[in-house]
Amino acid sequence: MSPFIFILLIIYQLAESCPTSSVEKDEIDPALKEFKFDIGYGTEYFTAYVQPDIQSFSRGEHEDAKEPNMKGHAAKFINMSPDTLRLYWVPSIGEDPRPMSIIEPFAAKGTASFPGHLFMLASIDDDYNDKKTELIRFYIKDKIVFYYDPFYVPNDPELTRKRLVNLSFIDYEKYEELRRNRAFGEKYEKFTGREYISRFPRPQPRHKMWRADYFGQEHWVTSEETHFNKIPPAALEQIEVFGEHRELGDESRLLSEYRTGDEYLNMTLKVLSCAPRAFEIENFLSEAEVDHILHLADITPMSLSLTSSNDELVAKQKSTTRTSRNTWIEREKDSVIDSIYRRSANLLGIDEKLMRDRGHKESERSIGESLQLVHYDREQQYTAHHDFAYAPIEDPLQKVRFSTLLLYLNEGMGGGETEFPRWFNGNTSDGLKVTPKKGKAVLFYSMLPDGNMDDLSQHSANPITKGEKMLINLWVHDPMRKL
Repeated sequence: MSPFIFILLIIYQLAESCPTSSVEKDEIDPALKEFKFDIGYGTEYFTAYVQPDIQSFSRGEHEDAKEPNMKGHAAKFINMSPDTLRLYWVPSIGEDPRPMSIIEPFAAKGTASFPGHLFMLASIDDDYNDKKTELIRFYIKDKIVFYYDPFYVPNDPELTRKRLVNLSFIDYEKYEELRRNRAFGEKYEKFTGREYISRFPRPQPRHKMWRADYFGQEHWVTSEETHFNKIPPAALEQIEVFGEHRELGDESRLLSEYRTGDEYLNMTLKVLSCAPRAFEIENFLSEAEVDHILHLADITPMSLSLTSSNDELVAKQKSTTRTSRNTWIEREKDSVIDSIYRRSANLLGIDEKLMRDRGHKESERSIGESLQLVHYDREQQYTAHHDFAYAPIEDPLQKVRFSTLLLYLNEGMGGGETEFPRWFNGNTSDGLKVTPKKGKAVLFYSMLPDGNMDDLSQHSANPITKGEKMLINLWVHDPMRKL
């Protein structure tokens, strides 16, 4: 055997025995399993994610998973009627119901909830009356998805048909889509042991998802968007170039003279949690980049952070769920922010052009939201919540949040951890707490590899006990069709 071949064999054996390794892009996730079902349309097939056990995630270290101390979970309410309804939370007997959100016809809204909570639906017309006409109650125990169906009569298909005959053709199509969704959910839950939170049919995410096969697993990715070590004088200038003129072409990066002399930035994603899939990336931002963003925070007005509800009645209530302040920074704010988007795209394995507007058509809109710059002061927090929401039934693309990238801008505060309270593990019933560190990034997915929403992606920004906390959120969507 030649010395060269011998060395190659040694390298191969070391790679095979290495405790942390990256997974090839084209390798199919072995946790994706195909099953067949029939919900009245003949035999169909679906590739579902069946979560591995704790022995797999811990590579034999643990036999049993710990039951999390935090018992909350998502609650999704689906309105299968042609009427606009209001969702109320009923705190306790004798207390007035509190408005949560408006649910449009054949739409869904959700919230984070706990066993023992009580919700109800009432007509939107009751906003103008003192008395609420209750249509249905939902008692939260261990279920996530709840339906309001005023047409279905158990064990009486004839009466059900008579009620449905009054629907318009368009409304009946929407009703049938939700009925099919409900029927599929029963099959999916039986196969996976998990409820189906997305709207069927939804295929696997078209974006790359980094694998989380075991705790401590690492993936490596490089980016030509190396760190800035000095901020260019023109950094505060708005970018006015759009479309194909933003392509770099043969130019590897912009403003190279203000960056480190490295050819590539090497980034390591380390698995913190397998369910939900969460990773940490050290030194994602440089000191100069962090200082630049903090400067933007100083010169940009911030307002009280809101939750996802756009309900005016709800907005008037002072929230104890989210008490931070925030503002938004567009990608075109300046060249440094644009570079951070390009680097983020490399990290996520997504074409950077998809993360910016390229025209006015829906297919040319960015899948990346504006950066949300958030400031937490002492005692401020964001209680356990999910980043995902539910697309309107009129949206065939189901443009929903797929991933979240958190970028920490400071450290040394008391409290302020990003916590995943229900992570699947064999060590502790406590949540997984990630301590903020200047320049560090945390990536987690709101979606599972089969297109379902991940209820375990629930997370919180813990209260600040000393100092303050600054960070950036970057959310990326996953439309069903290629743009």
